[in-house]
Amino acid sequence: MNTNTLAAAVIGFLLGGLTVSIAAELENDEDRAPSHGSSNHQSLRD
Repeated sequence: MNTNTLAAAVIGFLLGGLTVSIAAELENDEDRAPSHGSSNHQSLRD
């Protein structure tokens, strides 16, 4: 196996994992969005 091919495969695997992780985190944030929005407004007023 060529070194460039191996490097591309590893980078692709890591980017795929990062994408799945970000998608899961965004999905969790949607459930808490209203409470986050209200706390952000309070901190801006202080």
